[in-house]
Amino acid sequence: MDSSTRPPRKRSTTRPAVNRRRRRADGPPPDQPALFDHQPHRPDTYLTTVYRLDTAPTMAGLRRALHHPYLREKGFTATPRRVAGRPALLVDGVVRQPRAEYCDVIARLTGHDIALGHSSGGSVLLLAVDDRVYALTYGTLGRHMIDPSAIDRGFGIEFAVRALLPDHIRQVRRRVLGASGRVDRSQVPGGQPIRWYTIDKWNELVGQVAGQVDNPRLADCRRTGRPTLVEGSDSLRIRLCTEPDGLLADLREIDRVCRQESPLSDLEFITQLRPLRSDDPRMKELRDAVDERLGLANPPAFGLAVPGPLLGEIEQVRSYRIRIARSRRPATSTTELDLDAVLAHTRRVPDGRRWTGLQATDSLTLCTDEAGKETITTTPLSRWLTAEVPVGAHRLLLHEGTWYEMGAGHQRFLREEIERLLDRPASLVLPAWPTGMPEKDYNDRVAGVLPGFVPLDRKLLRTAQHRHGFEACDLLGPDDELIHVKRAKGSSPLSHLFAQGVTSVDALCHQHDARTRFVETVRRQQPGRSIDESFRPRKVVYGIALDPGRALTVTDLYTFAQVALYHAAKTLRVEGVDVEVVSILPR
Repeated sequence: MDSSTRPPRKRSTTRPAVNRRRRRADGPPPDQPALFDHQPHRPDTYLTTVYRLDTAPTMAGLRRALHHPYLREKGFTATPRRVAGRPALLVDGVVRQPRAEYCDVIARLTGHDIALGHSSGGSVLLLAVDDRVYALTYGTLGRHMIDPSAIDRGFGIEFAVRALLPDHIRQVRRRVLGASGRVDRSQVPGGQPIRWYTIDKWNELVGQVAGQVDNPRLADCRRTGRPTLVEGSDSLRIRLCTEPDGLLADLREIDRVCRQESPLSDLEFITQLRPLRSDDPRMKELRDAVDERLGLANPPAFGLAVPGPLLGEIEQVRSYRIRIARSRRPATSTTELDLDAVLAHTRRVPDGRRWTGLQATDSLTLCTDEAGKETITTTPLSRWLTAEVPVGAHRLLLHEGTWYEMGAGHQRFLREEIERLLDRPASLVLPAWPTGMPEKDYNDRVAGVLPGFVPLDRKLLRTAQHRHGFEACDLLGPDDELIHVKRAKGSSPLSHLFAQGVTSVDALCHQHDARTRFVETVRRQQPGRSIDESFRPRKVVYGIALDPGRALTVTDLYTFAQVALYHAAKTLRVEGVDVEVVSILPR
């Protein structure tokens, strides 16, 4: 049976490697010449980063997938080629820096002038294989030659969850869902089951996973007789055959796995966030929603996060240059990047043109010096935004320029967890919040009418770890509950509220000076209160008033806020702290 028509072999959890060099027992006798007595040709392989591109498998489609502004800036040109008879485009080049920035620093420190330069090179090979287009990148510059908007996001993950040996996962990169964009990396050189990485399947987005693949249809597995190491993210890092026909065979096998194999059960949770196709009918509504938020001073469920491909370079960054073409403002440089710096530009752009500009012309340039003269790379600003937009019954998340739809299992789990929290009978009742009353006045009012409540709003506790201070809570309850209250029109401030509860408990549980300042503050506010430095939080209460004053339900919380509440409750339970959510009604 031909290998291309052979049905996929049944996968096991361990997938033991096979010694493919072992001669069959029914082979020819030793004294007779054998067809393969000579050393068989085993083609070389090379570790390659592969992107799948969303473009037509024609020479015109290949050209459209190039990052032409970058090529023009660097003076690089694309040359048509053929690989095993298939259309291809090759770009290569070197960028030279005649004098490094640190030369001036050394000269000022020592009085001795040095002149050291450096150069970076790279190449990309765009290749049409059947109805797919791939970009094979080499060196430090290769990936910058591809138009970021042409990259098929999640391609490497799509292959990895279908092909990795689940007991030999070596590295995982995950991002906590929400506007903070926090990223964690975990690495075990020898590999281990995915469950040992303690990934929160419903609170974390896996952006990269690496491990071993044992697939005899891949050239490197045949060459070595052992599993090969791969890393999947937006790209796929894998050893590919260096001969034309073998390269096509490897790419076709990768495509077959993506099309025909099902995700492994241990890794299926990674697929619960699915990227939307560019032709999805909801795209216009999503674009309009983001465009509107870019014009607001405080947009809901909106934030900035470092794109995954730049995580390895971000430590070198000393400044950022923001350029928004239609804002009629000159490009601005900043050493600290935050959302306000971007919104200061986008609010000046006419309605309907903000998001398209961020995708097409508006850019964020990363520099290795504070003056913004030595550029690392320039990226579309759209890649840095995170957002969540509800469309009908669906929750759609913007992450690194790609929209994801949350899987039904993910939504159902989150909803059930949050409903359990919201439906729990509250141990205390907070009085109605008069319309228009500021938060501090409300907290003072509660403490004035209810016995045992201590107002601590804006009473910052400054400690060695929190030099600028943190709020332990807005109100201390009669049974020493830490009560955090918020009036909110949307989910964005609620996410911050939930995080505050975690920060406070962490400090009071693990920092002696935080407990000391807390006890001193409480006694100043309520002399004679029975509390000392042995205090440990036992309950956190989130009191929430929604405008126009409706009771809080799970449908009032966008996904980022649901995730933040779920994460807060889970984290606090680990500390032995109970969590309650109380609705505050209007008056």
